Amino acid sequence: MRRKRKNNNVSGEPVFSEEIKYFELAKHYNYYRTNFSEKDAKQFLIDYVSCQKKKSIINSQSYIPLSMCWTARMLSNNNKLPETVVSKFNAFIDNLKFEKRKVVVNDALPSVSIEKKNQNKINDAYSLLESMIDKLFDSKGKDTISAEGVIMMYGLNKNHATSIAESLENEHIKDFREIADDEDLQEAYSFLTKRQQNLIFKNLKQLKEEFLSVKTVVDSDKKKKRAVKLKPVAELIKNIKFKNEVYGLPSVEIKHLLGKRVAYLVSDVKRTIIRLESKSGFETRSSFLINVDSAEKIIVYGKNQESAATYLASAKNEKAAKDLKKHVQVRRYEPIEIKNNEYRTTDKFCVIKDHLNL
Repeated sequence: MRRKRKNNNVSGEPVFSEEIKYFELAKHYNYYRTNFSEKDAKQFLIDYVSCQKKKSIINSQSYIPLSMCWTARMLSNNNKLPETVVSKFNAFIDNLKFEKRKVVVNDALPSVSIEKKNQNKINDAYSLLESMIDKLFDSKGKDTISAEGVIMMYGLNKNHATSIAESLENEHIKDFREIADDEDLQEAYSFLTKRQQNLIFKNLKQLKEEFLSVKTVVDSDKKKKRAVKLKPVAELIKNIKFKNEVYGLPSVEIKHLLGKRVAYLVSDVKRTIIRLESKSGFETRSSFLINVDSAEKIIVYGKNQESAATYLASAKNEKAAKDLKKHVQVRRYEPIEIKNNEYRTTDKFCVIKDHLNL
């Protein structure tokens, strides 16, 4: 690190009684560049200027050409410089303007959106769940797994848990629902006996129901904290009223209706078929089905109504159910007004079919 030089003449510093030739300036500039620092150079220019305002302006500059600083030093030492150099130097001094120093603001750290954070939480929770499911398969259904540990570890709310339940249905449970009719699936799960498949299937369905039963609540202090309360499925459906049978067709198990998006209701007393739809999945409150987005009445007359009910009950998916009018004479579809996204259940209707996908 160079020592700061004094402002007076330093031994060896160029001093000439005659005018310095233009081509010799570069050699003298090189001397200053070698023996003085940039801080010294700026001080040379400040010392040369007598006006206090100009001194402040020079001091505010973030950059000053070193050649101007060396020129100022040489003029201070009473050296004679070419007129073109002196005039250029004077013009530089006259044109200097006060420079406002820019405030350096550090760029904000990259932020992650709430949606991305939620998706990351779901992915992490589902990754843990997958490892638990692998152990379930390794034990061939002897061990059982529960959703409670995953829910509590990641603090999952209703939306998180519903998303995980959907993935669980599509990636695992769906295989067991279709294994009876799919030879490829039968071959894939051939390492399991029928009993072992049923044990795993039952555990996975229970796992899904636990995720669908998650409720998001806020504590008494109204802090921005979320707690998870798990309700038994039996408690959720205890007040739901539906018939057990219609036209010889059994009702679906009401606990399986939770989380589904489509349900078909039939009444032999009212001679009516109703289709309910929920984009986020049906839930219950007291004797109501909630999260019901739309409902419509399927008008079918005479014996065609029983045929329609039989066809809907046997439809493997919602796509097949929508083809009802290709198989039965349907008069029309009438929309039903739904208030507060609720449908009051009664014992005059029977749920003959439900579907997960719209």
